Amino acid sequence: MKVRAVLVVIIWWLCCDAVWASSVQLIATTVQNIPVKIIRVDMNDENVKVTGMLAKQRRGRTEPLESMVARARPTAAVTGTFFGTRSYLPVGDIVIEGKMVHFGGIGTALCVTPDNRVEFVDVKRNRREDWSAYDFVIRSGPRLVTAGKIGVDPAAEGFRDRGLLRPAWRLAVGLTRDNHLLFVGTRKPITLSQMAIVMHRLGCVDAINLDAGSSTGMYYRGSIMMRPLRRLTNLVLIYEQRDYYEQRKYSILPVRIRQ
Repeated sequence: MKVRAVLVVIIWWLCCDAVWASSVQLIATTVQNIPVKIIRVDMNDENVKVTGMLAKQRRGRTEPLESMVARARPTAAVTGTFFGTRSYLPVGDIVIEGKMVHFGGIGTALCVTPDNRVEFVDVKRNRREDWSAYDFVIRSGPRLVTAGKIGVDPAAEGFRDRGLLRPAWRLAVGLTRDNHLLFVGTRKPITLSQMAIVMHRLGCVDAINLDAGSSTGMYYRGSIMMRPLRRLTNLVLIYEQRDYYEQRKYSILPVRIRQ
């Protein structure tokens, strides 16, 4: 019995260590009395792949979150950038596999290079930027944290919808000093300024807002952690193993860039 007990402890320790060592983790915590779920992604791991997908592999289409993750089979996923409720076109630029799949012209861009270097790039409204240095780009916003300082100015980035300022469910993405991407979501209605404080308290030196409200979606390892109330047009996908993404990508890539 003692041997069996020791074996159980060893197996439990190994399993916990494996979970802790994972490059993609889900964390539930409270910041400033705001309950949040965090998908933490270690961008120092060269096996990690962060990319995006369009609904039904085309612009201007919608699809349930469940359908999108069933096809992509990522480790984790969150709602991407805002989109028009009539046109279903994203408001921000989207680059997948180094190729522009949509020009939106609004917001600040989360950019990931092929070797997992992350940058947040400010672009003037309706300006066409050269994204050729990046593997993945999604332009959303507004900015919440810039170079370690909180600052929110939606109008300066081209956002005109005053509804964006009202308390709502929120999603955001930020980068820490140790090169971890944090995708943070809450179902507590809060303002953009409150979300900025959350991201800053979590250690983000740069952070932007993502689409949320009725579009709030978060998926992690087979479970939907936050279910959107509407169909979506785009997602951010996170893969723990780049090789697995390579096996799945032709069911994910937009039709216009598939080879």
